[in-house]
Amino acid sequence: MKALFKRIVTKILRQAKKMALTDGVIARSMALGMVVGFSPTVGLQMVICLLIIIPINRIAGRYLFDMVVAVVGSLVVNPLTMVPTYTLYYFIGCRAIACSAMMEFQSEDQVHQVLGTLGSGAFAIFIGSIPFMLVGWPVGYWIGRQIEHFLERRVALRKSRLVALARERRRVGREVATENG
Repeated sequence: MKALFKRIVTKILRQAKKMALTDGVIARSMALGMVVGFSPTVGLQMVICLLIIIPINRIAGRYLFDMVVAVVGSLVVNPLTMVPTYTLYYFIGCRAIACSAMMEFQSEDQVHQVLGTLGSGAFAIFIGSIPFMLVGWPVGYWIGRQIEHFLERRVALRKSRLVALARERRRVGREVATENG
């Protein structure tokens, strides 16, 4: 868990250097990304994030969401974790809507086939994903806030180091001036 958090923070740190951080952008973006990531849309998450973020940022007239952070958040379900995750979605969805026959997914192709038919299996997967999407928002927001606090502490520490370094240089410069003068 710590290694995953470190990888996420590293990607966001790179992005944070490129953007003007306003309070809550990372938290909102991570939350949105996790909601999209938990939806049964593997392969379309980046496009969905783009289709949500660009209009919202334009309508609001300010930077409310960051695309890179949202895409990082959407990686919560990916092709490697898709089969077990969608099997769980299907199982939960079939409990909610009473599917005619339960199936067990063996491969990514089988998941794509069920989703592509847009039948009861796809509907069951969608219904089963809703609880995870609902939980994804607060969890993603919390993770994003933790990253924001980390970045704020890092900036404050860097500033304090620079101030201390400037004071030390001034002190040394005064000492040199009094010795020479």
